Amino acid sequence: MARGDRTGGPGVLAMVRTMTRCWTLAALCVLFAAAPRGAAAQTDGDAGVASDAGAPAGPVRTPPRLIEAPAITLPEGTEPLPAGSGVDLVLTIDATGAVTDAAIGTGVREDIDALVLASAPAMRFEPATRDGAPVPARIRFRYALTIEAPEPEPASSESESEVESSESESESESTSSEPEPEPDLPDDEVATYSATGVADRPEPGAATRMTLRGAELSTVPGTFGDPVRVLQFMPGVARLPYGVPLLVVRGAGLNNTGYFIDGYPVPNLWHFFLGPTVINTHFITRQDFYPGNYPVRYGRFSAAVVSLETGAPPGPARIELQVDALRAEAYASIPFDNGRGNLSFAGRRSYFELILPLISQISGQSLPTVSYDDYQARLEYRFDDHFSASLFVFGSDDSLDSTSAVGSGTTSASSQTALSYSFQRAIARLDWHVGEQTTVRLSGSIGRDVTSFASRQAAMAQQLFSFENLIGALRLDVATALAPWLRTNFGVDASGTSFGVNVTAPVFLGLGLYDNPTFDPQLVAIQSRVGLGTPGIYGEAILDFQPVEISLGTRLDILRYGQYFDLAPDPRAVVRVHASEDVTLTASSGLFSQPPQVYQTIAIAGDPRLGPQRAWQTSAQVEANLPLGIYARITGYFSYMWDIARLNLTNSNGTTQRQAFTADVQGRSYGMEVLVRRPLGDGFYGWLSYTLSRSERVAPGGQWYTFGFDQTHILNVAASYEFDGWRFGASFQLTSGRPRMSVCSTLFDAESGSYVPSFCDRGERAPTYTQLNVRIDRDFNIDNTVIGSVYIDVLNVFYTQNTEGVIYQYDYQRSTPLPGIPILGTIGIRGSWEPH
Repeated sequence: MARGDRTGGPGVLAMVRTMTRCWTLAALCVLFAAAPRGAAAQTDGDAGVASDAGAPAGPVRTPPRLIEAPAITLPEGTEPLPAGSGVDLVLTIDATGAVTDAAIGTGVREDIDALVLASAPAMRFEPATRDGAPVPARIRFRYALTIEAPEPEPASSESESEVESSESESESESTSSEPEPEPDLPDDEVATYSATGVADRPEPGAATRMTLRGAELSTVPGTFGDPVRVLQFMPGVARLPYGVPLLVVRGAGLNNTGYFIDGYPVPNLWHFFLGPTVINTHFITRQDFYPGNYPVRYGRFSAAVVSLETGAPPGPARIELQVDALRAEAYASIPFDNGRGNLSFAGRRSYFELILPLISQISGQSLPTVSYDDYQARLEYRFDDHFSASLFVFGSDDSLDSTSAVGSGTTSASSQTALSYSFQRAIARLDWHVGEQTTVRLSGSIGRDVTSFASRQAAMAQQLFSFENLIGALRLDVATALAPWLRTNFGVDASGTSFGVNVTAPVFLGLGLYDNPTFDPQLVAIQSRVGLGTPGIYGEAILDFQPVEISLGTRLDILRYGQYFDLAPDPRAVVRVHASEDVTLTASSGLFSQPPQVYQTIAIAGDPRLGPQRAWQTSAQVEANLPLGIYARITGYFSYMWDIARLNLTNSNGTTQRQAFTADVQGRSYGMEVLVRRPLGDGFYGWLSYTLSRSERVAPGGQWYTFGFDQTHILNVAASYEFDGWRFGASFQLTSGRPRMSVCSTLFDAESGSYVPSFCDRGERAPTYTQLNVRIDRDFNIDNTVIGSVYIDVLNVFYTQNTEGVIYQYDYQRSTPLPGIPILGTIGIRGSWEPH
């Protein structure tokens, strides 16, 4: 059969559509059946204090007493509040001390009121008692607020804006001998809680940072509830086909964006096939995305950085299970020593390998086998208010095997295509707060990465490719304030890699020391191990002369690998001008260096003298706080890249030889990004992002051509609204098609018996891509013990026939579109249990 005719699509797509409809109907039935429980406790609470059956209600001897309250983050640019400001809440507290209902009594301002109200369910109380027995109660609760100047931030999480909480005028007191039967409460039943707020502000050493929190992380339609996948809807991020677990940011390459967990790079953050983040989201305390001009504490990547910071989940012991149509996961958190320590575990397992064979059997179509799993364990202990230690161990494994999807009968039995990758990490960390002005973090990491690929065609020997990384790294990060107008960040960042290669494959044309092969390809085994060392230091000074703030920093990496040894200095600068309380102007510029991929430096198949790729990034932006809590940002950027490695063929004395990689390609990308965002408030959040961009490359002696992942227009819109325990959301994406090369002519090679195509420049583009996603969540509460939600999340709800590429017939005379992801949905339930 000609390759152009083997789409294998209609039967599979029909089956996927059928399954999605079934999942959708089932989800709707479950959603409407999942009514919140625990209403009896709330009703009793409305009467003031629940009474024992058959006994008269007695006086409230002991009112509820506050144990803990969550930190809240005030909106960026929060205006100062008058002295004595506070939000009066009316709280319903059950017999376990949990807040089951909250309402605004007297507010301060809409944005502040929404944040305080959203934090109320996480408050913890010692329950009210009657004659020594715990009972429900309703109280007035005053949340006093002041906004002070920011203190120096920790070295690993600069400018993180959070509220530091402390209890003030203790517990509530009731002077009434009997609780009122009406919902209204006596004015003297009041508890006061004081909070000192630091407004969320831009990070000094970063030109642009995007931080999402709360529901914005877990309920965005089209992400299957995964917070890190929200990044794929951000400005400057190109869309990749089939949920490829990588990012292309501002016209750079796939490998030019770095992914960090607690300051250490990992090979990827997502699993295969629209899979979730490789660590459970309960461990993620902060998620930052730097699309360009990232801070100097990160390095060795020439484009963007995604940084995840982890920590021990606060609060009591907790067990959570989540099951949907694609995967199952579990999480447990166990505090000890009165909350000073915490031990947490999590694990996840997909079951594509169970579902896809059933679809194959029913549809008669062969499908690949996909599976993934991950695990995490974290131990953290706080010795005192100044010193803490933690150990975080995690790992991830993905595999894709299309053996059963190739051919049939003997052909399938003798053919194989399988890909897998896995990694493991252990990160130990010590955090020390030296007084009020300095924070020191010392950490170390060891890890292992393994990537393998196996391929075997009929009547041919098996080809194997296996790559193993053994990694060790250390970091020392220090942040201190030397004066009210001067803050500094500096540190040491050293890492080393031992990279092993085990390859069995046909001899490439002129590969290394091998002569040109004859027509009959010979398999050769290559085993090699090389080392790469990249110690580095960085320093940054933040000069705050309001309304002007200047960040001057530099990073110096020592690159040692193969036959290459050099220093890579990367100076960077960010200037920020607060033109008014609502408008901020920012300009930035800097150099960025990235060592080559380790496999590119192997002598037998690469170039051990290959230098690093470099980039110069510059940007300017305007940020504004608009009415109704809306934030807007417009950014213009330009990036120039050079010393980009490419495959190269050379000719010497009439003999064609192959020098696998040559770093002589240049690149440029430029564009404009627009973001209009309404952070979570009054149950609603949403944003609109638009990117207009161009990315190009040029090789020596050639002309500039369009980069393969260039997308001129990228539009993303997302919105979600919650009321009465329901949340409805939708997201829409529209992108220009990627450029593609068209076949100009073909040549029949009589020796190999195959057609060799000749491609023209990238003058064509794939059709415009559009996709609408929807999500519905329904919360439930079973006796204030089991709390969770039921949800349905559907991608491409209108089943738009998008095209991801072209499949050619064997002689390239005919072609057919390569279809994109069809309608794909999942339903699931998430529930957590907190033993009391």
